[in-house]
Amino acid sequence: MRDSARYAWWLLIFLFSLLILGNIALFWRLFRASETPGLSAGNVRMGVEFQARYALALEQLGLGRVNVQIALDGVFKSLNDAFAPYEATLYRAILESAFGVGNPQKTLAPLPDLPSENLTPMQRRWAAMRWQEAFARPLKPEQVPDLLDALPDAPTAFAGELLKLTLYERAGDRAQADALRESLGRAAGWSVITLGAVFGTVGCAGIGGLVVLITYLLRLPRLPARPAPNESPFVYDPLLWALVIFLLAMLNAPALDHILRDFGVDASNALYLLAVLLPLMFLASLRGEPDALGRIRWFEGAWWKQLGAALAGYAAYVPFLGVLLMLTLLVAPALPAEQTNPIGARATESQTALQWLWIFVQAAVLAPIIEEFVFRGVLFKVLWQRTGRVWLSAFVSGYLFAVIHPQFLGGIFPITVLGAVLAIVYAHTRSLLPCIIIHALNNGLITLMLWSALG
Repeated sequence: MRDSARYAWWLLIFLFSLLILGNIALFWRLFRASETPGLSAGNVRMGVEFQARYALALEQLGLGRVNVQIALDGVFKSLNDAFAPYEATLYRAILESAFGVGNPQKTLAPLPDLPSENLTPMQRRWAAMRWQEAFARPLKPEQVPDLLDALPDAPTAFAGELLKLTLYERAGDRAQADALRESLGRAAGWSVITLGAVFGTVGCAGIGGLVVLITYLLRLPRLPARPAPNESPFVYDPLLWALVIFLLAMLNAPALDHILRDFGVDASNALYLLAVLLPLMFLASLRGEPDALGRIRWFEGAWWKQLGAALAGYAAYVPFLGVLLMLTLLVAPALPAEQTNPIGARATESQTALQWLWIFVQAAVLAPIIEEFVFRGVLFKVLWQRTGRVWLSAFVSGYLFAVIHPQFLGGIFPITVLGAVLAIVYAHTRSLLPCIIIHALNNGLITLMLWSALG
């Protein structure tokens, strides 16, 4: 196995070079050719959706018409930044009708002449006529389902739910309209509470993180030159096959999934689980090796010490995250919206509760486990043993960890620093459990934030 390790090195150099060049080519193509809004516009759209839900939650909680109007004013100001004029005007009319403000019919009057994101002028005029008719003609409750089927798609899924509520109110079916309003308001309330809890948690972690960083820099605990000082610098090289297996599985999964979809089989989840299990099975098989590979312990120390290290490590990362997110926001207008994380992209689509649960399991359970094993347990350990330079190994492994995430320029700075922090935590604890917990906290809070904003 040791003799084959050099092939693993060459394969990794090839695969990571392929990923880096592929990301650069994809970003350049999207940057040069994309006519869609940039990444910042996508963030504004998410903010509009949350503000609309926030207004509904305020209304449901009975916190005053003035507060609801303030929230709606914020939505109206942001609509034109988030959508093309046609979609922004349509969304505004739906909100006006749902909250009983303004004049939806007057708002829709210029709709046929407004530019649209996706519709041609002929399609736009036809769709505008249907929308104007829907907000003007008398309705009966039994006509609402057929009308909803006949109308073009609303700008967003949430706008579609508000439209349904509005049409039942116009048709005089107060019971159905009130039930829809209560359901949407309850969900919006939980979204607001969850988002508040997420920001509160991150804020407290950031304050604690400054203390952790100052304490760490003052004490600066020493680390050994290598994880196994008495072993050869090449002793852990065979572990690299686990990372090779993971990268090959992840790179080939989309193509294989596409082929299977042609036969009517959706195997995306099964392929992801396979990419998780294969490297772990390989690492488990090494336990029978007679040398240092067979003596590797992935988890060490009392559980409460590992938990404490995880909380301190996450807190130390948050101040860096805040600064790097501000830097990312500065360059966001130049970044194409299409280059996003697949999990984040799926979250922006309409999802059922079960689908949201699977997204959370992928992001906060499976991804932290496999990525910590192959990047901190394998790549960082091998680089550290090879070079004897812990900080260099931490940042190199952190950068390569960031490269596999498709956000590329949109997220490469925060993810590189996260990878480096995780590597240093592993260097101090010699346990993957704190790294898995930090990774799970980061991904879990981001997923909860997406759920809160998008419902």
